[in-house]
Amino acid sequence: MSTSDRNRPRTLAEALRTWDDAALGLLLQRRPDLAMPIPADTGQLAARATTNASAARAINRLDEFGVDLLEGLSALPEPVDLAALATGVAQPVEVVQPRVDELLKLALVWGSEDDLRPIRAVHELLGPTPAGLGPVTTRHFGDLDQLIEDAGQDAREVLAKLTWGPPTGSVEKAERPVTIASARTPVERLLARGLVVPKDANTVVLPRQIGLHLRGGRVLASTRPTPPPLDGKTVSASIADRAAAGAALDLVRQVDRALEQLGTEPPPVLRTGGIGVRDLRSLAGKIGAEEQTTAAVLEFAYAAGLIAAAEIGTSEFWLPTSAYDDWLDLDLAHRWAQLVSAWFSGMRAIGLIGRRDSGGATAAARERLINALAPDLERLLAPEVRVLTVQALSKADAGTAPAPESIVTWVAWHRPRRGGQFRDDLVEWTITEAALLGLTGLGALALHARPLLDAEPTVDDLAEAISPLVPDPVSEVLLQADLTAVAPGPLVRVVQDELSAMADVESHGGAAVYRFSEASVRRAFDLGRTADQLHKWLAEHSRTPVPQPLTYLIDDVARRHGVLRLGTASTYLRCDDEAVLTQLLSSNLPGLRFRRLAPTVVVSPSPPDMVLSRLREAGLAPLAETFDGVAHVTSGGTRRGDTPRRRSSRDFADSAVDLTDEQVKAVIEKVRAGDRIAAERPADEGLIEPTAPAETIAVLTNAAESHTRTWISYVDHNGTASERIVEPVRVADGWLTAYEDTTDHPRTYALHRISTARAVD
Repeated sequence: MSTSDRNRPRTLAEALRTWDDAALGLLLQRRPDLAMPIPADTGQLAARATTNASAARAINRLDEFGVDLLEGLSALPEPVDLAALATGVAQPVEVVQPRVDELLKLALVWGSEDDLRPIRAVHELLGPTPAGLGPVTTRHFGDLDQLIEDAGQDAREVLAKLTWGPPTGSVEKAERPVTIASARTPVERLLARGLVVPKDANTVVLPRQIGLHLRGGRVLASTRPTPPPLDGKTVSASIADRAAAGAALDLVRQVDRALEQLGTEPPPVLRTGGIGVRDLRSLAGKIGAEEQTTAAVLEFAYAAGLIAAAEIGTSEFWLPTSAYDDWLDLDLAHRWAQLVSAWFSGMRAIGLIGRRDSGGATAAARERLINALAPDLERLLAPEVRVLTVQALSKADAGTAPAPESIVTWVAWHRPRRGGQFRDDLVEWTITEAALLGLTGLGALALHARPLLDAEPTVDDLAEAISPLVPDPVSEVLLQADLTAVAPGPLVRVVQDELSAMADVESHGGAAVYRFSEASVRRAFDLGRTADQLHKWLAEHSRTPVPQPLTYLIDDVARRHGVLRLGTASTYLRCDDEAVLTQLLSSNLPGLRFRRLAPTVVVSPSPPDMVLSRLREAGLAPLAETFDGVAHVTSGGTRRGDTPRRRSSRDFADSAVDLTDEQVKAVIEKVRAGDRIAAERPADEGLIEPTAPAETIAVLTNAAESHTRTWISYVDHNGTASERIVEPVRVADGWLTAYEDTTDHPRTYALHRISTARAVD
């Protein structure tokens, strides 16, 4: 950019017009909200870049030093050159210059190194007292140093308190005009010399010029151009990796156990969403985990789509989804990777579980505890903090497990204007969740977690990274005389399912222990297994001979199993006339099945209302009765289908969407075309009035014959007006055929929608 006054840009729009396509492309990639919708020209792009909403998005993603530089530019008197800014932030010019270049590329600052100007939104977003400096409100009355010296020691002490902010102080209301001769108190002596000025009757403020002078030209007492160090303890990398892999396998087993339990005893969905505290506590006891861990396990599964609310009858319950069955078919590495990938990109702040809902709309809502699986756990900041936390763990020296407080400080340096205390909480929760997921071991980031640092981490990359640490599944167990079976490693899925059908898990880990009992063996028989099948399966899958006590247990339970039989029936029919029931059994009514239990009683698995309707359609006249035999008069009604549950969600429209290279190119082409149209627009004074249709057609016809580029004002079928530069080819049958500057194929325009046309060549 030229520094001559004649060529110096006067506005951000003028500055942006001098940028090449690469610079504009970088701006759009780093501030993608500027491209939605596509700006008509550079002027509109600049206007959008200077809005508070867009600027806030960009500033909120700056690190601490970037914000400090904006504070300095906002506080220092214009024009600000690079040297003055470097002095203001107490850093060398060579440290400040590359960071200023970044701010220029973000269009948060424009100008040149000898005249840096932050956009208006920067001043508004940083507030009226940037870096704790007061407003520019007054002029002093003489040499500053002499005035400060003459004010006296006690007045200088007051100035010292105001120097580094806040720049305001309270005073008693003065009952008379204050002059140097009449001043009695330290504040009055400062007021009389213009070193402080009244803000209102009871408040004085230190003007910005005085504050900067007292600070020695510095805007900030200290700045940190680089992130704070990540201190911590030294650990063995190989041991940390193995510990993390063990935690990863434990997590997969916990998810499996939790979802199997949900499939057996599904808990109800609360009216406000989520799972109840008592249900969560019960589930935690059954899978052998703490409540907070169980809540996290459910959330990991929910993020991966393995759990969903489903209707059973008239109520909703938490149940495993069909995706859970697909997940079970995966190997251990891919099961783990799928959980990690879903958590890493998800927006659910798991650490909020068990806390009060501070964002509730009413006082009662704010008193309510947030439950696991509740719809109000989503937070836009969560994935951003997860990425930064994993990056912090990766930045630690090899063999170092950074302390949580140093990670919190590191993340806060990178996002000083995002989240505050909630951001710090998210960092601590992420550290805890990363350990539970097996991403860290002994506090250090595991080698198999490194794929998360890629631009687009995939499930396959994560699975491949952890595979060397995942033991191969086994299909044999060690049967022992104390009625236990030891699995020397993770079991093949079909073997695990079969063993779980006949034995209870007693302990988990690298070598899980299963215990056989009368109840567990009976469960296998209830599932349809026979004694011979159990004996044969155990003999085939045990590395040791089947212990005699286990054989006796199976045979003993088999002798007593099934003596008493029960079944299910939705409907019964009774009739004193056996012939009627005999005829009914042979009638083969469509959709109905019957079974005779006694000469005068038959049962059906179909619901009573269906059986009643079908029998009446067949010409019979049945009478419904209640369980105790009392006649029940039925009334007509409509059957209702499933009603989807309504769930609230937060508005995440503020989130930015990354642009592809093709999208960036299209935006730049549109902006450049808009600039050409603006530059070649007829230089008529005032508004351009629509021309007569005949005149418009004449201009376009002449342009088509002479191949002259033409400016047109066009209104599309939606009523949207736009200006375009076209090269007419043909005018006929009420249509203009022409090429636009940005296209290589002709387009057609309805002549009655062209209000004005002017040749520009």
